[in-house]
Amino acid sequence: MKQNILKLVALGLLVSTAFVIVTSLSNAQVAGDQNSGTTNTQGPPPEKTVEQVFKNIKVLNGMPQSQLYPAMRFMAASLGTQCGFCHIIKNGQIDSPADDKPEKQTAREMIRMVQEINKTIAQGNPEVSCFTCHRGRTSPQGFPTLPLPSPRSPNADGATSRTAPNSRLVMPSADDVLTRYINAIGGKEALDRIHSCVIKGTTSTASGKLVPYEADQMAPDKAYESFAIQGRIFERVINGLGGWSNNGEAVTELIGQQLADQKLSFPLFMILKLKDQYSSLRVSAQDKIDDRDVYVVTAIRSDNKRERLYFDVENGLLRRRISYAPTMIGIIPQQTDFEDYRDVQSLKLPFSIRASYVDAGSPPITRKFEEIKLNVPVDGARFEKPAARNTLSP
Repeated sequence: MKQNILKLVALGLLVSTAFVIVTSLSNAQVAGDQNSGTTNTQGPPPEKTVEQVFKNIKVLNGMPQSQLYPAMRFMAASLGTQCGFCHIIKNGQIDSPADDKPEKQTAREMIRMVQEINKTIAQGNPEVSCFTCHRGRTSPQGFPTLPLPSPRSPNADGATSRTAPNSRLVMPSADDVLTRYINAIGGKEALDRIHSCVIKGTTSTASGKLVPYEADQMAPDKAYESFAIQGRIFERVINGLGGWSNNGEAVTELIGQQLADQKLSFPLFMILKLKDQYSSLRVSAQDKIDDRDVYVVTAIRSDNKRERLYFDVENGLLRRRISYAPTMIGIIPQQTDFEDYRDVQSLKLPFSIRASYVDAGSPPITRKFEEIKLNVPVDGARFEKPAARNTLSP
């Protein structure tokens, strides 16, 4: 009875948001097979689905395997819980296939409900998720908490802090914003001359500890980074159409969307040649970050993944980048903030990059650079894949 009431409450809340969903639907569709006639036989193998890799999959069938752990973290964050809320933990290890806990059965029912709502109301787009109703609680709250907050007062010109393009404020075009950004970091000619980059500094870990960090990159598509924890070296490599990570014990392939996202996490790929990464760009609003005005650019990447880019109105620099990964259980955001821009030869580059994930158990990961060198020799052996004897799939 309690579960039926819970589902009715959740369903009522979800249906009440349907009109918002309908007005914000995107017509973007996955176009991975558009170029099927030009398949590169040397590319990585097709990504396996979760049921091909993991045991006892009941409702997430068809999900790419690289999305499973991000999806689990997203659901945990949406309910304000950890893995043990639904899964059995034995001897300090999660027994993922076990169905002992009733919370896991309830989670499957909720996933089916969300999938059905998105299918029938959102035209198949994952607009509704666990977070839509739960908001960090294990049970959805079906009524507002009293006393209600006071409505936000408009500014003198009648606009709130986030100004839409159809307000009195005249917005620049996306092309103008991107051109100004390119000029702010050094100009197109200077960017075109960059063929390699060597970085040294520190990175924070999931435990919050600072450890040594270094990264090498070579245009157009090679990158290496490493950090050390208690003498153990962790590496991540992109080499053309492939990529992998190495924890010192085994090599794990990077595949699918995970491979594309990991490539863009490298500093040189992330902020240079920015305009070339998108098939669609438009200025959608003006907002604030740390009390500074920023233009919000809504973008669609060449792989159809949606993003928002935030550019400082005054100096034109990129301040923030948020990517949105569509999955069958919702849209998972990832935020990257760029700070401490400094002059490096003929360019202006960020010396602090902070990545925030939907993972309640981990703080943001911050990379702080002490040294950035451009157009210096890079050891090509760093991009070569280690022996395949311990290669694993994610």
